[in-house]
Amino acid sequence: MAAISAAGGGVMSREYVPGMDEDQPGSAGAGEMPEPQPPRPPLLRHVRELLTNPPAVRWLIRDIIEQDTLSLIYGPSGHGKSFVALSMAAAIATGSAWFDCKTSQGPVVYLAGEGYAGIGRRLRVWQLANPDAHLEDAPLFVSRRIVAMANGADALAEIDAAITEAGTGTPSVVFVDTLARAAVGLDENSAADMGLLMAACDEIRHKYDCCVVIVHHAGHDASRARGSTAIKGTLDTEIQIARDGPGGPIEMKCTKPKDSEGFAPFYFQLKSTDTCWVDEDMQPVFSAVLERTEKGGEDGQHEQLGKNQTLCLGVLREMYANRQKNLEQGGHGNGSAKVTLIDWREGTGLNKQRFYDAKTALVKLGLVQMQGVIAKVTGNGPVTVGNETLLGTGVTSGNGGSIGPRTPLPLRDGKPDTVGILETGGKSANPDNHPLAETITQTDEGAPAPLRLVSRNRGKEMK
Repeated sequence: MAAISAAGGGVMSREYVPGMDEDQPGSAGAGEMPEPQPPRPPLLRHVRELLTNPPAVRWLIRDIIEQDTLSLIYGPSGHGKSFVALSMAAAIATGSAWFDCKTSQGPVVYLAGEGYAGIGRRLRVWQLANPDAHLEDAPLFVSRRIVAMANGADALAEIDAAITEAGTGTPSVVFVDTLARAAVGLDENSAADMGLLMAACDEIRHKYDCCVVIVHHAGHDASRARGSTAIKGTLDTEIQIARDGPGGPIEMKCTKPKDSEGFAPFYFQLKSTDTCWVDEDMQPVFSAVLERTEKGGEDGQHEQLGKNQTLCLGVLREMYANRQKNLEQGGHGNGSAKVTLIDWREGTGLNKQRFYDAKTALVKLGLVQMQGVIAKVTGNGPVTVGNETLLGTGVTSGNGGSIGPRTPLPLRDGKPDTVGILETGGKSANPDNHPLAETITQTDEGAPAPLRLVSRNRGKEMK
């Protein structure tokens, strides 16, 4: 740069400073002082410095994800890895504990490559489950598209420009969901290509002194992440998401820890939750939120439900509970609450085939009973309606949370519903007189009697 000084008679003299080049872009103009540059640290340092001034361990999520690291969350499709990543993002952005693990609050950038509509719904139910966190005011920024890391410097420049434009501040963590979307144009099985991708993620980490968390798919062998082993070799931490058996809870465990033995496994259920939003047809919109659970359920003896079965059962019991509540408030009693098959299917948002499969399974399990076009749950809850919580059946869902203890639904008009059973004039083979049992009885002589279909509660033969 040039230092300008005044000489006698108004003549200006120029004092040359080494390195000055006024023709170069960005050179300081007249009267400007050069920006001070921080001294470059020496390349080598003595071991004494390492031992007497150890670097502080900075946890982003206590015992799980460390600041200034490169981490990866992987698992098979549909096993909940993005639910885990989004819950982490929301907890960090709000400074809320992540399932009792302390977080370090800071800005979060979530580069999403798929499921954009679902992200909003998932964050909505997280907000409803954590109202004191005030997610709506948190520095959490979600992209409208993924950035292709194959573009190298251009991709990094795009990310940097987006962060500056959004005013995020220096991010504490950048999520990349998923690796496959970010690696478009690259071969996941190529060590060279994956080396380029991981180097780009490392550039983001170094630039912002932040953590980068990549969401990735499992390979054909679900015990390892898909693609080249070069991916794992670059990581500081690797986390596996898996289902512990068909319909079981989601398991999260550490498969590559950073300088430790890793954290103890976590187990979750996905609880189907109403977003309190409606679609274009004014039908309720549902999503799911993670709930901590124990391995194998609360007592290891509950039946397990799949994702769609859980959704269907949750929608049906909530629709019934809301209609029951409305009738009570209107002074009409709760016995006439009904949910039609069409209303139930539309409430789930599933296509016809998936809904039919889930409905059939629930009927076979005895959790739902069809009476013509009317669907009824044999146990309802737990569902919160206003300030009341209604209990219900004793099963644990695979993707929708726990369903509480069995409690029968209120009887219609104070009487059991009409349930057709097989009966004869002899002794009953149903000693407990279960109102829903189908029984074939015998005559006193032991020979089968003629069968007839009757209504248990009406005591009349059904024609």
